[in-house]
Amino acid sequence: MRQIRRYLDPDTIFFLGDLFDGGREWGTSQTSSPEDRFKRYGEDFWMKEYERFGNLFFSGAGDASAASTSEPRGRKIIASLPGNHDLGFATGVQLPVKDRFDAYFGPLNRVDVVGNHTFVTLDTVSLSAMDQVDPLTGSSGSGDGTAPSTPNSQIWKSAFDFLSEFRFIKERLIRHELRSLAGAPEQAYHMGALSGFLPNVSSLQSGILSVPRRSDIFPHATGSMFPTVLLTHVPLYRPPDTDCGPNRERGRAIAVAAGYQYQNVLKPLISKDIIAKLGAEDITQVYSGDDHDYCEIEHSEFTGRIREITVKSMSWAMGVRKPGFLAVSLNNPVDIELASVKNGQSEIPARSRDTVQNHLCLLPDQLSIFIHYLIIVIFTVVVLAIRAGILASKNSAGSAHLTTHPLLPITELSSPPVEATARLKASSFSSVSAPPHEHKHRLSSPSKPALSRSQSPSKSNSRPGAYGNLPPSSRSSSPFKPHQQDDFAPAPHVPVVSSGNGEDADDWGMPTTSRRPRSRSRSVVGVFVYSVWQTAWPAILFYAWIVWNG
Repeated sequence: MRQIRRYLDPDTIFFLGDLFDGGREWGTSQTSSPEDRFKRYGEDFWMKEYERFGNLFFSGAGDASAASTSEPRGRKIIASLPGNHDLGFATGVQLPVKDRFDAYFGPLNRVDVVGNHTFVTLDTVSLSAMDQVDPLTGSSGSGDGTAPSTPNSQIWKSAFDFLSEFRFIKERLIRHELRSLAGAPEQAYHMGALSGFLPNVSSLQSGILSVPRRSDIFPHATGSMFPTVLLTHVPLYRPPDTDCGPNRERGRAIAVAAGYQYQNVLKPLISKDIIAKLGAEDITQVYSGDDHDYCEIEHSEFTGRIREITVKSMSWAMGVRKPGFLAVSLNNPVDIELASVKNGQSEIPARSRDTVQNHLCLLPDQLSIFIHYLIIVIFTVVVLAIRAGILASKNSAGSAHLTTHPLLPITELSSPPVEATARLKASSFSSVSAPPHEHKHRLSSPSKPALSRSQSPSKSNSRPGAYGNLPPSSRSSSPFKPHQQDDFAPAPHVPVVSSGNGEDADDWGMPTTSRRPRSRSRSVVGVFVYSVWQTAWPAILFYAWIVWNG
């Protein structure tokens, strides 16, 4: 809605009902839903949804200019037309629910002059109870003389009275609008005359102040000067299978059917009564909702030909792939001189009925966008999984190559070869200077001189008893190395330094550690999770920025 106001800058925004999906079922402070599954939704839940609706559609309404050339007195947002999801339908309407909607959104039946047109908002979901049987008394809603006292009449009577007084209400609003267009000040009537009109010269010369009476201000003003536009939630009746035009998504016509708390079109008698009381000659356009899809027809069953457009839903979750709204342009210039007392003409020329131009505005196919998002996500996950498998395979191959041809000596747990075991036994006989029971508990002498860094083991073999001539088993090793327990017993798995070619190597006094390569499956999962995280967080931040900025 913020984008619509920002780029289209409409003077007036009308909602055609169904503001809440389950408003008719959510209880009030005095009542609860007749349906057991909705009894837990009460007044607090309705208030939360009301605040949510305001945040979506009312917030930021003051960002645009308060007035425009066509609406100098300010812009309007009118959301008082109820739908069957807001109140229910016909005899299913609960009076507390109806009163709550009226209190928070405004009068359910009203007239607004916008762009020199008379917009009539009519509560047809309540008016439909007029031709239904009262569930409490079993009588019809009207016609038997007892209707004013039945609970059924309390539902439809306000809409019925509004229709009966419409012509008087419209005439009063037209004269008020003409005074505003003429620049006359908004002043009260005094003694049956309107103050604010300057007296003429003859009245000043005679000393008698003559002020025009209220009925003589615009004697030639008629209802046709401001064509009527009807707003109803439920579409008017039309013959079954009436073609809705090429802009409809689902089927070709609105089904003439009814069910629990809904009716696709109004009954024929109610539709004709509405047109008759509004004046078929003055109606230039009818807008309806309820169906969620677009439908454009021209009624021929009434006097004259009346156009009706059923407006699309703005929500992509209402069964339409392409939601939308309707942009309406109004062009009805009014000549104040023709309607004022200064002009001597007895009537105003017939006006054109083509004062309204409609344009269907489609919003993006949100479901298609989500489907494309899902395809991209699946493709990305597959690519990242393949990449993780390739990287894990390379790491595994590199680890195997490193074990076969190391750059530096590494330690590993392995069984000593047969030659090394024999050599170990032979050297132990020549180098043991203590009894076997002392040798297994003896540590290397701490006073033994250490080998210089510049001196290699190969160069020290010229000296008898040098470090390089000692067998590996008798060298001074790290105290962290476990010693052989028995010189004559075969050595169990002992740490043996491997130089990569199967020969023994020295650990240079460093403690030996065992190194286990990680399993390949664990490496694949780790690489995959890390890759997903690196890809996901920038995309999530970017999407959040798009949503925040509309």
